[in-house]
Amino acid sequence: MNAALDLAPRLALERLRGARGGATLDLLAIAAFTVSAWLTLTVTGGTWMFVQRWQHPGADIVSRLGMPAGSVGSYLESYVVLATIACALLVLPVLTLGAAAARLGARGRARRLASLRLVGMTGGEVVGMSVVETLVQALIGTVLGAALWLLTLPLWQFVSFHGGPIGPGEMLLPWWLGLAVGAVLLGLAALSTVLGLQQVRISPLGVAMQQTPRRLRAWRVGVFVAAIVAFGFFSQAFSTRVGLVNLQIYAVMAGMILLVVGAVNLVGPWVLQLLARPGVLTGNVARLIAMRRIVDDPRAAWRNVSAVALLGMIAAFVAMMPSDREFLGDEPARLILAADMRTGVIITLAIGLLVGATSTLVNQSALVVDRSDEAVALDRAGYPRALFARIRRHHVLAPLVITLAGSIGVGLLLATPFMALFPFQASGLVVVFATVVAGLALTVGAAEACRPLQRTVLTQAHRRND
Repeated sequence: MNAALDLAPRLALERLRGARGGATLDLLAIAAFTVSAWLTLTVTGGTWMFVQRWQHPGADIVSRLGMPAGSVGSYLESYVVLATIACALLVLPVLTLGAAAARLGARGRARRLASLRLVGMTGGEVVGMSVVETLVQALIGTVLGAALWLLTLPLWQFVSFHGGPIGPGEMLLPWWLGLAVGAVLLGLAALSTVLGLQQVRISPLGVAMQQTPRRLRAWRVGVFVAAIVAFGFFSQAFSTRVGLVNLQIYAVMAGMILLVVGAVNLVGPWVLQLLARPGVLTGNVARLIAMRRIVDDPRAAWRNVSAVALLGMIAAFVAMMPSDREFLGDEPARLILAADMRTGVIITLAIGLLVGATSTLVNQSALVVDRSDEAVALDRAGYPRALFARIRRHHVLAPLVITLAGSIGVGLLLATPFMALFPFQASGLVVVFATVVAGLALTVGAAEACRPLQRTVLTQAHRRND
């Protein structure tokens, strides 16, 4: 193992010098780890701020609310509840971005690591090398993300909650919680790398043979249906206890939402694979190749759009939130809550859009490098280079439209427990429409941003055994 660890930095250096896009993938992996750490710390810091304000409400907050002191605690508790629900909605996409960064590095090293297996290195040594390299990338990204988080903390003073700006240091996490977040990010990176390199560890020829992943099974649909049924039963119980809700009940609600989001991520690739099969029966070359890629690797196609699909869920979920003054009345506490909910929705959607664009850029860049041999062959055969941009657009747009349609329906389902609390607001449709448009624009923009990398892959002359 010591020899393998000594060899790891040399291979990493050679990959950075190579002309096959390895350096770009490494930089993208570090950038993805940075964004993941920054957003994770930001979301955790916001939740920590609401918990502290709930447990230790300041006199200025109490005076602005204009309500009896005995009711302030339950009022501030509702903010903790909403922050917990937002965390439940965002935690999987943000952490998945870090996992995508780990897989990005693993795919970029897979061919070389498989060659090392063939010359006598053990599976444990190969995986150990890759885990060390990924952990170095993750550590650099986490440190950069933490620095970015600290640098952006003063900017939160321009955001208002509870009728006043966020104070300096309110979103600063205690050292133990910050270390726990970093440990989770590093652990997820290591786990994702190990899982991503299973084909190299088990079969050294797996990478060279370019084996097609096995077709996804329909049991994923059963898990999704079970999660929806469980959420439906809980929603019924929740609706009957509207006046008796407390933090524990809402914590369970957040857990149920997290369960549904996880089930959506589980069934999403299976749905894409099923719906893409008829698409291969086409005479359009770009659409044919894109649909074949989705059928061959639906998980990769889902990772391109999963974060934006989450935005559809969030937008549909918040469409039930009140905004009309007729419903809110003139009570200061109600008006402050409505304004804060709108602010929270904007922050949540902004984080989701950033995650979605970064995830699409990372996954499409990896696909450009992974499919470099295929792209060079098509280019040498005389296909126009504009074909590759059309393939990327089909590869992201078709899954995106499918997932947005489904995720908006799931979001409305998640909002059903709150229908007894808030009437439907027509303004919520504007939020849904704006989210869909922004998600489509950013996803396509991220796919188009891969053009320079595609040109590099096509213009660099190389031998196959390089």
